[in-house]
Amino acid sequence: MNKMISIQSLLLISSFFFGSYCSKEPVNITNDEVESASSEEIYTMLSAINALRASGCRCGGKWMASAPALKWDSQLEQAALGHARDMNNNGFFDHTGSDGSSIGTRVKRAGYNWGSVGENIAWGYEDVPAVVEGWRVSAGHCENFMNPTYQDMGAAYINGYWVQTLARH
Repeated sequence: MNKMISIQSLLLISSFFFGSYCSKEPVNITNDEVESASSEEIYTMLSAINALRASGCRCGGKWMASAPALKWDSQLEQAALGHARDMNNNGFFDHTGSDGSSIGTRVKRAGYNWGSVGENIAWGYEDVPAVVEGWRVSAGHCENFMNPTYQDMGAAYINGYWVQTLARH
């Protein structure tokens, strides 16, 4: 199935160049079997993240107070999609792109002029509730999406690779 959907209304979160990863290891997947998240799944993720931000959340041993809702940004979505595609096509799992790019570089390439930027990545989670829960129970990832500095979000999913990009102008 050759299906690639640009994720239009997705809000995913991360923090300023945070480098912790989820513990699952990637496997090689051919481009002939590309799968992407549906719009419905994306709305589920945005709702789940914004619900946590609205109520506050314990991130490891640290209480994170409520934070304003994130807004979807298509430029951040494109940055996330490009990184998810890069990891899938080149068989790696890292915050550094195959060309040596950082999250800041990828976001700038997508046309977003950022003042603060961050990223969460994950691999192997089957659906939005699972990846959001995986990030919630990881102190660093949780602190990323609870960070009140971030106002905008974009995200993407391709073949088990989840990328969440957060930023503020």
